[in-house]
Amino acid sequence: MGNLRVTKKGIRLEGISEFLLPLYVKEIHSRKDSPLVLQSDRNVTVNARNHLGQLTGQLTVGADAVEAQCKRFEVRASESGKVLFSADEDEIVIGADRLKVTDLNLLLDLW
Repeated sequence: MGNLRVTKKGIRLEGISEFLLPLYVKEIHSRKDSPLVLQSDRNVTVNARNHLGQLTGQLTVGADAVEAQCKRFEVRASESGKVLFSADEDEIVIGADRLKVTDLNLLLDLW
């Protein structure tokens, strides 16, 4: 395990660490000059729960797919915050100024 210190703001863990069981925390931050890296030999799953502990959203990054299970999924532009893509049970919205389809068969399948 990396260097572990208790501070006024919480626990500070530096270096590479391995967690064998689930980790429950309010926030995880990386240093400003370093990325936050999560690794798994199977997948990485992030769960969101309500105040009753019920699962309200889940994002799973696996070897073959990235899956989101939630009421609504959005992709936003990093600078403007504009919704570029959103999907829910009733509709899919593409909010980009331009839509480029690179496979005509894909476009025909949509119709």
